[in-house]
Amino acid sequence: MKKVLIALLLTFVGFTSFAQRRDDNRTPEQRAEAQTKSLTESLKLTEDQQKQVYALNLDRMKQMAEMRNSQAPDREKMRASMEAYNTELSKVLTPEQQETYKKEMEERRSRGRQRGN
Repeated sequence: MKKVLIALLLTFVGFTSFAQRRDDNRTPEQRAEAQTKSLTESLKLTEDQQKQVYALNLDRMKQMAEMRNSQAPDREKMRASMEAYNTELSKVLTPEQQETYKKEMEERRSRGRQRGN
């Protein structure tokens, strides 16, 4: 009985850790493309905006990959990178798109807080 419980526990831990890291194999280019596609759908980006947003996403994803791969990821640098990204993104978006983006970010943050509790 004990062995069965341990086996079930190890299986559960294995599945949850796999689920959390399912996209770690994606390249920065793939991540940038997925992020751009998501923003295109939610914000209805024009073709010109899509190109600009992809460039911003690619630059950010490359920076994030470097930070994640470092020995001690620096949360402050990651936060600063996100703030810089948001500043540059707001220059590309229309005022209406900016409002939609802000609302989506707030919803995402609140969902993250709910998971943390």
